[in-house]
Amino acid sequence: MKSIADDLLLQHSWSEEYRATVAELYEQAFGQKFALAINQQSVRVRVLAEAFKPEYSFVVMHQQKVVAVAGFQTPQGSFTSGIAWAGLSRILGSIKGLWAAAVFSFFERKASAKTLVMDGIVVAEGYRGLGLGSMLLDKIVEHATELGFERVRLDVINSNPRAKKLYLAKGFEIVSSDYYPYLKWLLGFSGSSTLEYLTAAPSLSPQTEPLMNKPAMYSTYAKEYDVAIQNNIYNAHYERPSLQAMLGDVQGKHVLDLGCGSGVYAEYLLTNGASVTAIDNSEEMVSLVKQKLGSQLKVYQQDLAKGLPQEQDQQFDVVICPLMLHYLEDLNPLFAAVKRVLKPQGCFVFSTHHPLIDFEASPSGNYFATELITEEWDTVGKLVSVSFYRRSLSALISALTSNGMLLSELSEGKPCEALKELSPEHYLRFSQHPRFIFVKCILA
Repeated sequence: MKSIADDLLLQHSWSEEYRATVAELYEQAFGQKFALAINQQSVRVRVLAEAFKPEYSFVVMHQQKVVAVAGFQTPQGSFTSGIAWAGLSRILGSIKGLWAAAVFSFFERKASAKTLVMDGIVVAEGYRGLGLGSMLLDKIVEHATELGFERVRLDVINSNPRAKKLYLAKGFEIVSSDYYPYLKWLLGFSGSSTLEYLTAAPSLSPQTEPLMNKPAMYSTYAKEYDVAIQNNIYNAHYERPSLQAMLGDVQGKHVLDLGCGSGVYAEYLLTNGASVTAIDNSEEMVSLVKQKLGSQLKVYQQDLAKGLPQEQDQQFDVVICPLMLHYLEDLNPLFAAVKRVLKPQGCFVFSTHHPLIDFEASPSGNYFATELITEEWDTVGKLVSVSFYRRSLSALISALTSNGMLLSELSEGKPCEALKELSPEHYLRFSQHPRFIFVKCILA
């Protein structure tokens, strides 16, 4: 006879349709802590549903239903970091939102370059006793090791001895304990312990490592990346429609595609009558473009941080650069080269990370600093480490103007109408909280 265990599926992340279910599960387990900040259960569920970042979690599925969840936190983000004070204020009002943010900060434990932090394990009633918590804990430790973290840290309240027993059995050790009996009436518990597990991973310091010339996302996972961006939310339904709207008619124009990736833009340009030269730093991406488009265009590998040494002066009508500039620490060599290869009436169109979005991950808190950021992205169905540079809007515009280009159009993007039906939540989010900026320049 088939058992429940036969149908269980452990996976990284989860789709948007499960957001409410996960919020309800999480609230059932941790609602007592959140009640101090938000006393109404339905509102707690709503806040949690908006706060979750699925890419920072693993789940156990049973018959298309989420039955267990484990969240985690790295220096780049956490399972419950999707809502800031502005979001809390929108739902709760300014005063209650401020109070909720203060209460949440009391329970917050920050990850570090060497430490991954657990954001809680939840198992649905009816599925307890099947070892799902142990399964998820093992997966978190394995994931931390793969990402190069030296230790995994978690907190357990003293009124949950069963969980503490599991953690100790798995090799976690108590590194500190806190007691606050005078707060038991308020919090529902009077103390907690911090436990750590030492992994076998080598030391990782993502904030100080140099940016790799060929990130794994665009080399090791080049084919997976190509498949992922064909019809995904961020690229196909938000970035590409926004940048293409700036291009206008490209019929008969000579276009230079910088950071061409797997050739999605190149194919669009060719289909619309342009002649195309495409360049990318990844040999794997260049190979994919050659396989798909062959002799229809000129394509080659080049480190764009060094400019465009193989291209002649004043030969392109349009230069595009979709989501690539944030991989360059110094924009000046490329911007100077773009000006050189553009015809007098030509234009430069590009997209890049929105400065305010990247500022949320700033290690220094200085908006005007240019800083290396390392994050884990799940674009290809698994978390892959990606490093890029964040900079202020003024630094970006200054690099353009100092290299003889003038801003003619700036947009913060607009999701395509198809996304409204595909994912109403993402459509609303991108409509109200832009992720990228789009810039069109002409020669001064």
